[in-house]
Amino acid sequence: MGGCALQSRRADRHARAALLLLQTPPLMCGIVGIVHTDPVHPVSPAVIRQMCDAIRHRGPDDEGVHVDGPVGLGMRRLSIIDLAGGHQPIFNEDRSAVIVFNGEIYNYAELRRGLVARGHTFATQGDTETILHLYEEEGPECVTRLRGMFAFAIWDAKARTLLLARDRFGIKPLYIATAPWGIAFASELKALHAAGLADRTLDWDALDMYFQLGYIPAPATPFAGVTKLEPGHTAMWHARRGVSTKQYWDLPRERAETPRDADERVREWLDESVRAHLVSDVPVAAFLSGGLDSSAVVASWALASDAPHAFTARYFGSGAASANETDLARRLAARYGVKLTEVDIRPDVRDLLEPITHALDEPHADQSAVPTWLLSQAVGASYKVALTGIGGDELFAGYRRHIGLLAGERYARLPHAVQRGVSGLANLLREPPGASLSVDRLKRFLRPGNGSTPDRFLGYVTRFADADRHALYVAGLHEGVNAGRASARFRELYQRHGAPAGLAAGLYLDYKTFLADDVLALSDRMAMAHSLEIRVPFVDHLLVERVFPLSDRVKIGWWRNKRLLKRALRGRLPDEHLRAPKRGFVGPTAEWLRHELRDVIEDELAPERLRRLGYFDPTVVRGLLDDHFTRRHNREGILWALLCFSVWHRVYLESGVMAGR
Repeated sequence: MGGCALQSRRADRHARAALLLLQTPPLMCGIVGIVHTDPVHPVSPAVIRQMCDAIRHRGPDDEGVHVDGPVGLGMRRLSIIDLAGGHQPIFNEDRSAVIVFNGEIYNYAELRRGLVARGHTFATQGDTETILHLYEEEGPECVTRLRGMFAFAIWDAKARTLLLARDRFGIKPLYIATAPWGIAFASELKALHAAGLADRTLDWDALDMYFQLGYIPAPATPFAGVTKLEPGHTAMWHARRGVSTKQYWDLPRERAETPRDADERVREWLDESVRAHLVSDVPVAAFLSGGLDSSAVVASWALASDAPHAFTARYFGSGAASANETDLARRLAARYGVKLTEVDIRPDVRDLLEPITHALDEPHADQSAVPTWLLSQAVGASYKVALTGIGGDELFAGYRRHIGLLAGERYARLPHAVQRGVSGLANLLREPPGASLSVDRLKRFLRPGNGSTPDRFLGYVTRFADADRHALYVAGLHEGVNAGRASARFRELYQRHGAPAGLAAGLYLDYKTFLADDVLALSDRMAMAHSLEIRVPFVDHLLVERVFPLSDRVKIGWWRNKRLLKRALRGRLPDEHLRAPKRGFVGPTAEWLRHELRDVIEDELAPERLRRLGYFDPTVVRGLLDDHFTRRHNREGILWALLCFSVWHRVYLESGVMAGR
């Protein structure tokens, strides 16, 4: 193909995508702030407004700014609770403390009653002021009383401290940049960069984790000078003492005896969580994929009140038949009288890649971004809140790797000679045309000596192995990359929880990495890009604290995931839902890359583009493309990661989006 034609086609696509970026509806709640170390160095109100403007997409209903000398706080708001009176920032009675808050607190009414009884005066009806008064009573430990999803900042003028907090599971994001001049925080990276508060130097150790996993685990980000506050943590900043972080919550360590009526208990616990997540002053909708988890949420909702309006994805194009769960969604909707809207997911998504990347902030290689974006767009046109089934797989052991982890423990006890023999036989296996990544993962799983639980688990979730990534990077880059950073992170988390055994280890690592930094991060950004708040009843700490400690045997059986949840849903869901294989929500991306999106990935990974980036060996990338196109190997995972990185690099580092334009 001629170079001029290639450049013209690429320019046309980028122009269409830029127009979509400008037309993207404003997003929902977001917070920003700056505190200077020098008390006589004032924060500019214009800078806070600039940061708010960079995340105006997170809150179309309201903006608030507070600047007092070296302290500046700002917010963008989507009104869900206390529509008329929820303007932020909010002060306490004597204006010695001020808060900006993003999220929803489901038990705020109960907490508020207790605070009123203790003499606190409220100026609003919402949840934000409740947190502030609770802080006055209990200090930073107030976070342990909150049920919900949140990220907030409280400036305490008397103590001269800034408290930052993030919910237990990381449903809501919070980025932090520190320097000798002070501290800045924001719901999104782009707000920090818009104000010139963060170093744009790429952290290639973090980006190597991206190419290994498809996302960047907290606290790392793609930039060296910015971190994510970990889920279940607070950060306290003081001008002289700097920042100190503290973990205020973790998954239960102790195992619990499984009650004889566990099935009934699980139904009751789930129903209670769904009811709590329906608290809203605006109408609420539901995502219904047709899979087990979203079906469980919709059924619970329909049994408790009027049947919801649900939205489901319907795929078209190459490979659509293997991805669609539309029939299951239709059957459940008919059973419960649910109004069902089917959203078409077509493979010609090239014009969506840049708007999606802009919303994600970080490079993110989860293929479910496209259908989640389109579903959120459809739901957000009529609703501000939607419930989903996210978190059911982590709570009830729904992934194949959970079965693999239990099998791996038994395999690790075999003599090394036997392991070497089995591994040698596995290495003779070849992927059938069009296969998934299962064969490669099986080989890593069976590697002798791979006995450490976190390393075994990491081996299974790794998309692109160390040696392959080493070959992908150009000379001069791979020598400086620490390919063991993900392993170190997984081991650190594993030890932090007391080295759990069995299935608990895999579930714990999933909660701390994949759920927080892949699934929840993606759903938050895609929904907020359409002024939509996603709520996740399975990711509720009261429900999790009850189910997580139950025994492995009750949750999972040989080659049977989610045994406990399926038993709990008997009679509530049709048998076909309970028997249906897990499909996920990724769409037929492998086939799209071979057909409808082939010219897009050829453009993004063209040799001249790769040489201009200066990170990847064009010959190695060409080999990956040829493998995939000829079906010698399924390279869907790494090719999608490379495609997303190329688009991210252009959107964030080449086109000025980081400046809020």
